[in-house]
Amino acid sequence: MSDTEEIFDKPKTEKKVKKKRELTEEQKEALRERLKKGRETALKNRQKKALVKKIDKEEEEKKRDEKIAMHVLKKNPVDDNLAELKAELKELRAEMAAMKKAKEPEKVEEIKLQIEEKKEEIQEVKVVEKKVEFEEIPIEKPPPTPPVPIPKRKVFNTKLGRFI
Repeated sequence: MSDTEEIFDKPKTEKKVKKKRELTEEQKEALRERLKKGRETALKNRQKKALVKKIDKEEEEKKRDEKIAMHVLKKNPVDDNLAELKAELKELRAEMAAMKKAKEPEKVEEIKLQIEEKKEEIQEVKVVEKKVEFEEIPIEKPPPTPPVPIPKRKVFNTKLGRFI
């Protein structure tokens, strides 16, 4: 029994308690200022994140509302303006056709005048071409070049230790 008593009766070693760091009043005030500043920035960041989530949620709601409206109405929102745009397109085409008809006689006259001028220029060129006579110069062919011999490829013979 003495063995067991010795084991259990051992005095426990006391842990050393660290001394608490003593701060001056200035250091405490600086720490308070940093804590205050940190809390303010954390609040701002949380508010920003909340705003972003709110915006995302609103966009998702809009998409859902549009999808529901499309399903309930079973028509495209573009179809509303489509009839108006088609009517406007017809009016514009009619106006363009009227403008083209008004300008056609003027254009036809201008084109006729241009054609007459071109015909006169072509006739003048033909007259000048008839007056000019060309001498034929014989073309001499250069003498053919003799073929160049291709050198044979040398192969290294390992038994002889040289190229053959």
